[in-house]
Amino acid sequence: MTKTEKSGKSNFKKIAGLVGIYALIYIVCSAMFVGLFHTGLLKGMEVLMYRGIVFIIITGIIAAVIMGIVRKFWKFVTVRDIIMMFCIFCCVNTVLFTLIPVTVERSVSVFMLSYMEENSDQTFTQESVGEVFTQKYVEEYGAFEKRFNEQIVTGTIVENPDGTYSITEKGKFIVNMFRTVAKWFDTDRRLVYPNEN
Repeated sequence: MTKTEKSGKSNFKKIAGLVGIYALIYIVCSAMFVGLFHTGLLKGMEVLMYRGIVFIIITGIIAAVIMGIVRKFWKFVTVRDIIMMFCIFCCVNTVLFTLIPVTVERSVSVFMLSYMEENSDQTFTQESVGEVFTQKYVEEYGAFEKRFNEQIVTGTIVENPDGTYSITEKGKFIVNMFRTVAKWFDTDRRLVYPNEN
């Protein structure tokens, strides 16, 4: 085996080992991320998405610290890898978190399918499912109140002295962002322009 071949084989082993370290740290810290939801940490933070983002940052920092510890023993790991570990962990888990758990918590479809599965010995009309949705999801579970209070917490609406509510500049900015996204991806305009027919 030539010197070049040996060098190539050595580099391949280092790269494979580095990929394995990335994967192992990602898996361990992702398990920690999920585990944090089963602790009392930040339980008072009612907006699931905000709590999740804080947990992602915490576990992302832990992932970077672990990569830093690995660097002490394996010089092939660089500062760039520590930064990349943090960025990759946070980016991937933010996408997965907002796509799956946040959707489960907010989705009308999830509620509808779950209700039908729990009562799979019955058949339903569209109207009967609509009535269940209104009665349980909206009224009994307080879905509207929950979303309304989230907007107060996030500062997109504010209570006036007379007890009424107004949208804030932050809220208007977010609405404009939503409208831009709706335009880019050609989504249902009625959701961002409710007064349009």
